Amino acid sequence: MDIRHDTLPMADIGTIATTDVFIAAWRYMTGQYPGHVAARIGTLDVMLSQTVCTFFNMLAINAPIADAAGLRQAIDTARGYADRCPYDTMFLIPPEFLPDGAEAVLDDTGVSFSMSLSGMATDRLAPPRREAPALEFRFARDEGTALDLGRVNADAYGMARETFAITGHIPHWSGTHFGVVGYAGGRAVTAAQAYLLGDCIYVAMVATLPDCHGKGYGEGAMRHAITAAQEASDAGRLWLHATDMGRPLYRSMGFADGARVDLYSFGSHA
Repeated sequence: MDIRHDTLPMADIGTIATTDVFIAAWRYMTGQYPGHVAARIGTLDVMLSQTVCTFFNMLAINAPIADAAGLRQAIDTARGYADRCPYDTMFLIPPEFLPDGAEAVLDDTGVSFSMSLSGMATDRLAPPRREAPALEFRFARDEGTALDLGRVNADAYGMARETFAITGHIPHWSGTHFGVVGYAGGRAVTAAQAYLLGDCIYVAMVATLPDCHGKGYGEGAMRHAITAAQEASDAGRLWLHATDMGRPLYRSMGFADGARVDLYSFGSHA
């Protein structure tokens, strides 16, 4: 029986699944760095790479919180870890896990909203909408290509390249993973990373340079990375967490929309 791209049961990509997969994905990525900090304290997960990359220093609420006092305690614990991290951190809070009175607690404790992400998943990619782009794809198996993966992400999102220099370590990551960089005329223009996460494949670090949008480069990089991961395993479901900007692409590739989770910050160490 064919699996349709757009009919995943919502429970499969609801808040619990979306949050659990996010935490598992970030545990894997942040755990690749010496000196990382990983812990679970009640409703809080700590996943700190202790590197300059803010997105690799993550705290997350992992379950529904009963009341405002419980939320305040979780935020205080998270802030303690954030204060001890030498670099900026992010704090994932699924809206459906918040208790009554949460808005007042969030305001009072000084966490500030940064962005929303949507969990997305599929059991089968939709067929390509266009011919594969004429790019040279290289796997991030050496430091130079791995650094290019980070540079593309930094330039795509308007961040300092130094922030994503940690991708130079990707060739040394444990487990089965496939970082891909697409080159046009020798210039790194798009990138994606896929890795095995239990019986799933997780897709991350998808980016294309702003002046190269609309050419199918991001989809090409994703398909290249996903195909390599599928050929290396019998993993089934594909997962990712999307910004609003990325969702149209992922929908066109067969990913179904799941629950939303929000990212907050505690402020800068600068």
